[in-house]
Order: sequence, then C-alpha cells, then structure tokens
Amino acid sequence: MLKSIAIVGGTYLLSVVLVLASDPLLSLFIPGEFATNRIPSDAALLASTALFVVISILCAWLCARFAPEPASRHVLWFFVVGEVMGIASIIPNWSKGWPHWYWLSWLLTWPVSCWIGLLLARRGARSPAVAPLTQRS
Repeated sequence: MLKSIAIVGGTYLLSVVLVLASDPLLSLFIPGEFATNRIPSDAALLASTALFVVISILCAWLCARFAPEPASRHVLWFFVVGEVMGIASIIPNWSKGWPHWYWLSWLLTWPVSCWIGLLLARRGARSPAVAPLTQRS
C-alpha cells in the first residue's frame, strides 16, 4: 500500500515539477512570452499545452511502469489526483484574464495523456527487452 501511494504521489509530484520547469524552458525559445504579470500569446500557450501533454504521458507511463499490479489502478489514481488538483487550481484563476481554452485544454488532455501513458507501459511490458536468439541448425 505504501509503495502504491509513493508511486502515485511521486509521479504526480514529478509532473508538477516538470510542468513548472517548462515555462523557463519555453521562455528560451519564445523570449518575453512567459514574463511575470503577463499573459502569453495563444501560440505560446499552445506550446505550453503541448509540453504539458508530453510531460503527462511520460509521468503516467512512469506511474504504470513502476507501480505494482494492477498498474491501471495506479494510473487511475494518478489521473484522479491530477484532475482534482487541476480543478482546484483553475477555480481561483478563472477570472484572471487568461484564455479559458487554456485551462480547459489541460483538464481535457490530462485523462487522454494518462490513458496513453498506461497503454505505452502495457505495450512495453508485453514486448521482450531482448529478442530471443534463434538456434542455428
């Protein structure tokens, strides 16, 4: 039980850290867009959303990969924690001038990203790490 909580909590925390680190990274490629007290352009927000999706898939894959069986239950909890935290962060920020599509895109892509991460982990679990050697006759 403790391992399950650590896996779900740890991968969610990793996703938060990576998402927070993505804005400084994006500001290197799109200078001035992610400055303090400034709402970025739609193109910059779209790039941020794309990076969020990649991070979400990666962290859901990690959650499924390192979780004890059944991995799907752990990814479900990873999804639930993320969705609840997403809603909790959107409510106070809804009327701060940011485009509503940005907040909603994160809420809508989160479940899909979690599902893709789970599918990728299952695919990796089914394929052998090293192909078996065939015997020569």
